[in-house]
Amino acid sequence: MNLQPLYEVQERLEHAAVAGTGILQEDFRLKRAWEGLAPLAGASPVFAKISAGLEALLEAPPEKRGGALLDVLALVDAVVYTQASTGAAGELEPLPPGVGTYQEVSYSQLRPLLEALTGTGGGRAAAVADIWKVHPEYFSDYRVLPALVKGLGDNYTDLADQNQKRLVRLGSVAVPLLKEGFDPQGGREMARRVAVLDEVAGASENDFYRAQLPGAKKEVRAALIGALRHDPSNIPLLLELSQTERKGDNRDRVWQTMAQMEGPEVECALLSLAEKDWGEAVDALASSDAPLACRLTAQLFAAELEPFEQQPDRPVPEEMKLRLSALTAALDWKTGPEVCRLYRRAAAVAATFTHLTTKNGKQVEVRFSHTFAGQEGTTFQALMPMVLTHTLMGRPDPELCRLALELYGQYGTDYLPPALTAQLLTQDSPGSYQWAEKQVVKSGLLKASIRDEAARPLQIALGQLNWVETEQKYLYSRSRPTLDHQITWVYVPVPTLDPRWFTRMAQAKGRLDEVLVRLLFSREAIPALSDQVRSYLYQMAMTRSQYNRTLEAITILKRQNWTDWTDFALKWVQKWGQNCYHWEILHLLDEMPIPPLAKVEQLCQISALVWDKKLKIRGGRWPSAEIQEKYSEWEQQAKMEGGTGHV
Repeated sequence: MNLQPLYEVQERLEHAAVAGTGILQEDFRLKRAWEGLAPLAGASPVFAKISAGLEALLEAPPEKRGGALLDVLALVDAVVYTQASTGAAGELEPLPPGVGTYQEVSYSQLRPLLEALTGTGGGRAAAVADIWKVHPEYFSDYRVLPALVKGLGDNYTDLADQNQKRLVRLGSVAVPLLKEGFDPQGGREMARRVAVLDEVAGASENDFYRAQLPGAKKEVRAALIGALRHDPSNIPLLLELSQTERKGDNRDRVWQTMAQMEGPEVECALLSLAEKDWGEAVDALASSDAPLACRLTAQLFAAELEPFEQQPDRPVPEEMKLRLSALTAALDWKTGPEVCRLYRRAAAVAATFTHLTTKNGKQVEVRFSHTFAGQEGTTFQALMPMVLTHTLMGRPDPELCRLALELYGQYGTDYLPPALTAQLLTQDSPGSYQWAEKQVVKSGLLKASIRDEAARPLQIALGQLNWVETEQKYLYSRSRPTLDHQITWVYVPVPTLDPRWFTRMAQAKGRLDEVLVRLLFSREAIPALSDQVRSYLYQMAMTRSQYNRTLEAITILKRQNWTDWTDFALKWVQKWGQNCYHWEILHLLDEMPIPPLAKVEQLCQISALVWDKKLKIRGGRWPSAEIQEKYSEWEQQAKMEGGTGHV
């Protein structure tokens, strides 16, 4: 269909709209375009309507031409718009694939995220974190993904690190952008790019790692070296780098990378390193839980124990403490039959390392540091069970679980923490409790209680658990450093604890209070929780002198449906008010699950004691204006709830 007459009509009408309707009768071009429209008018009602409108326009009296012109021009414009098209010369070719996904959200919805990722100033990390919680899908959008990759170089280190973790969570979607414009000498931003590629692409980008390595320096080079562990074909290159890299971080990274791998060449190289630089070899093995690293760690550890197995009474030299400290640190996370044999050998000879002999021949007690040991440290005899316990919490290997029970049966209380941890991990809730009850509870004339020597093992095994509301289960959580010095978290679930555990904790004479609070703080109501536990928690709240610790107990009691709150705040303040500021007392009353007027009444009584100088408050301030404001707030609440609003 030839639409040229329509376009000419549109042009002449627009000209008349600018020049004025007075020229219409003399505009021969408009009349010629109208005549050219006749074939179209005969073919389509729409064009017929346009033709009729032109006729009415040309015949209209001068005073009505303006309205007629606008009517027909509007109709012509509408028809022209429907016939619009775009194009370009040349052959059609498919567009190259883009990077990222398309999310059906407007730019205005993405704008706060883009501004936080690309802007400057404070508060951006929190803004990005908030959006990630609600809309993680925004981050893979093709409009956001480039900014997220660019954000690996953000001046605010915490935000850059979080961007790295989010890119790992997004998977391979950003791989092309991570490689685009890569600068092997680009510093921390490029090192983070490699770290993400390492996590999400692994061996599939091995050619990229090798291609960038020759020109890479410092932290980028270290990251690229670490990424070589995914492909066994890189072992010859790593062996070469172990000889050519300068001593320092990058050379350490070479050995740490090889410790992640398998093969006779790697084993030979690491054993050779141990002969030349024992400390560097042990440090490299500490970074890995690969089967070869497990075997070699056990082998080096056994070599230190062997002389004392053959001659138990031989003096223990001072340097032995440093070597045992390094080896027990390296033993963490390790599993396998060689490791199990090592634990058995260490348990048998552990008492030998109670004391060491100084260079002047003096015998001194030797103690080791560990996460589960206090500031005073612990003996080697207790250290090995702690290492086993810690390993089980992050890596519940069945063979290690059986080993923990075996060693507990053979050596007793020292191995109760790993044995109890193993039972929590492998048995159902009633089963693990029933087993533990036989080990830790003693019967007295009046009531059962926790054995004194069992309190610390219970603190270790139960005190590391965290209740996760979204999962509705307890988890062991352990942090673990990666090769690029980031922290990853490992979560190991445990069947929900039998409620009888909480009763036993309430019988522990205060030794398990912190564990009890930790385990119950985030729990909703537990129907089977005994009244003994609730009463104990109430007494705990009343006897805790610190305001925040009391609030912890109150929070638990509220969730566990405790109802007897008569004069609690008044009694507590009378006992511990000297430790509290006025605002802490007001907040304590705010948190109490009692009617508003009961809060007013207790606050009135507390105020009277303060004003009569029968009660001292920390800081000495009891501001009348704030107190009156609280009265008014609670009285208003009472009115809204149907009360009178007065005490």
